[in-house]
Amino acid sequence: MKKFLVEYELPYVHLVRVGIQAKNEESAISIADQAFTDCTIWDNTPEMPLLYDDYEETGDSGAVLEFKVVGEYQEWPEPEVCVKIIERDAAARRACEHLIAAHECSNSASVREALFQSALEEAHVAMPHLSASTSSSNGTAGSEVMPTVVAWLEGGVVQWMASDHPMRYLVLDADTDGSDSMKVTMENGSIADVIRTSSTVLADHLPEWVTKLVEEVEGQ
Repeated sequence: MKKFLVEYELPYVHLVRVGIQAKNEESAISIADQAFTDCTIWDNTPEMPLLYDDYEETGDSGAVLEFKVVGEYQEWPEPEVCVKIIERDAAARRACEHLIAAHECSNSASVREALFQSALEEAHVAMPHLSASTSSSNGTAGSEVMPTVVAWLEGGVVQWMASDHPMRYLVLDADTDGSDSMKVTMENGSIADVIRTSSTVLADHLPEWVTKLVEEVEGQ
């Protein structure tokens, strides 16, 4: 039997709604636009609650689906990140279900312990980057988690950041070279002239890729 990669596609629109307090419509739109630029529009804060975030099908939803073969393989390719996210979300829900069941189980200590163990196993599936970071080489759990950030520089400028934990980044350049600069307070209390080369934005959250990249780089 041959292995074929078969796909179909549907047109969707990504619809996001957030709550914004502003003096008028123009101001509300400006605030939302800036939040999108800063990658904070999805933070779901009391000041800017996230009220809707979903993909809605567009076009003729009654049209017959068209399937097509896009590849033939000896072995199945690695699932893309979008599939892994679905699998992790499902594992996270199962972990919560087992945890609640364990909490409500009062008749059998052995059953409760089994449920806690199942919840932990599902949690490891849901958060594999934490599972890898919380075990030392001798198998001892509870070691300090060490976040990793990958910075891509080109032309002396940071173009892109990726991390194995969700985090923001801000790039400051101390080589002002006569350009317009700002003053910032350093960790030792001193004042430095710097140039902000980017807005405060979120690094791309790519735990699997960052882990593989670190292993590849350190292995050379």
